[in-house]
Amino acid sequence: MIEQEPEVPESVPEYLSAGLDKQSPETLRDIAEFTKQLAAWKETEAHKEIEKRAEQEPRETPDEWEEEEWREAVEEARDDADLKGSKGTLTTKEIDGRDYYYLQWREGSKIKSEYVAPVVPADSDS
Repeated sequence: MIEQEPEVPESVPEYLSAGLDKQSPETLRDIAEFTKQLAAWKETEAHKEIEKRAEQEPRETPDEWEEEEWREAVEEARDDADLKGSKGTLTTKEIDGRDYYYLQWREGSKIKSEYVAPVVPADSDS
């Protein structure tokens, strides 16, 4: 038996904790089961997205890059992320109107990213 009300984790928004506090023990158990399933589903969807991006990733040096510069950029990102071999998926993200390559991989239930380089190098004529 728990003798003291548990502390709300800092990551839980106040509007959620206030609503949860009004629920019955049975409803709270239902919510707990639902949130476990929702978290698992979200992780699965994120994994699917990484796999989808992997299918679209450039397998060769992008046209805008010199082969040696590209290889060095990818190797440096792998070193910075402490990734071995070919682990990770090359993805692109748009930030402030520019596209950038990132290396993404899964560590447990989290998706991690490491910056690689801009899609179009700064010294490119494009």
